[in-house]
Amino acid sequence: MIRTLSRLGGLVALALALTAVSLTSGTTAFASSVGPTHVGPHQWFAGEVNGMMENATVKVVCPGPSTMGRALPGQTLAVTWLPVIARNFGYTGASGRAIAATVGPPVSAAPTILFTTYNDPLPFPTNTPVPCDGTGLVVFSPVAGGKGAKVATVTVSYDNVGASA
Repeated sequence: MIRTLSRLGGLVALALALTAVSLTSGTTAFASSVGPTHVGPHQWFAGEVNGMMENATVKVVCPGPSTMGRALPGQTLAVTWLPVIARNFGYTGASGRAIAATVGPPVSAAPTILFTTYNDPLPFPTNTPVPCDGTGLVVFSPVAGGKGAKVATVTVSYDNVGASA
């Protein structure tokens, strides 16, 4: 009996350790492998910029002494369904079936990128002016989410690759 309890305790400890490792090794990979594929009502979600749910870096090229530039091609935006709630999560609300990402300074007429599926990255817009350096937010908003809808945000750092060349 004592030997069985000892083995059971070891298995529980192993299970907890594996769970801790999987949760700390990247929520993105875990979230991407389970859950719904289409955006729908009453779903928690997170935004991703270049595969990161927070503290993402966006590479920017800025001509001359300008304070605004364009994001380099090859970068991505995505939304992922969340089995666990993150700090910067969003909620589609009672009737949301799409999520719109807005890139650029809040005062700009920045176009939105529309998501109707999870884990399907789209190109980061290269035609929208973004700051040459500093930080900003990419906002992921439920479209017509209705009651309970909540935006998700990703904090980004803009990195002027022209300044380091």
